[in-house]
Amino acid sequence: MIRSQREIAEIKQPGAERLSSTEKLLLRYENGREWARNNQRVLSGVAVVIVAIVVGLWWWAGQRKANADRADTYLSRVEMYYFGGDYRHAIDGDKSRRIDGEPIFGLRYIAQEFGSTPAGSQAALLLGNSYYALGKYDSASKAFDNASSDYPIIQASIDAGKAAILEHKGNKLEAAKLFESAAKRDMTNPLAADYLLSAARDDAAAKSNDDAIRIYRQLAADYPNSQFDDAARRELLKFNVEL
Repeated sequence: MIRSQREIAEIKQPGAERLSSTEKLLLRYENGREWARNNQRVLSGVAVVIVAIVVGLWWWAGQRKANADRADTYLSRVEMYYFGGDYRHAIDGDKSRRIDGEPIFGLRYIAQEFGSTPAGSQAALLLGNSYYALGKYDSASKAFDNASSDYPIIQASIDAGKAAILEHKGNKLEAAKLFESAAKRDMTNPLAADYLLSAARDDAAAKSNDDAIRIYRQLAADYPNSQFDDAARRELLKFNVEL
């Protein structure tokens, strides 16, 4: 016969008396209820924490999307300056013009405030290009360092930007490595051949002739009957190398 929950609960040491499996289950249930009654404040606190976490995650996800949308909007507004070659306004924005009551924010602001969003990372890349075009190479280098992307074609542009800085500073060998890395990101990239040509020229300037010849041969093989093929063949002749 199964004893009542009250009888079971009054057993202080269950091991002193044999209980059936059902009675043991009822004993655990009764002990659990007793603990809950004695620790109701603790349980209430845990519930509040769980609710706070859920609400916080929901708010964070909403904020993240809102920030991404805002960054997209700001970037679309300032791109006209960048593509128009007005790099000063592209960097700083234009407070004299307003859209929907807001000034046109510059690439520097977008990269700083929304760097974790795709548009913020793209703004960092355009910011680096803008600084480079103005001859501000240290600022350009910092901007490229802050840029990143999951898209190979954009990451290739970031690599190429860093390579251009190294090239300007005279570090031809490291520049060549980065240009080649940019080309390998996505060989369907229309700029891949340009990157390879730059890599080969920097290797040649750094007296890394074997690498230069290797890349020129690759250009001739991968881009036959093109300007890159012609350029590669001309350079190979300088090394007295035939295909």
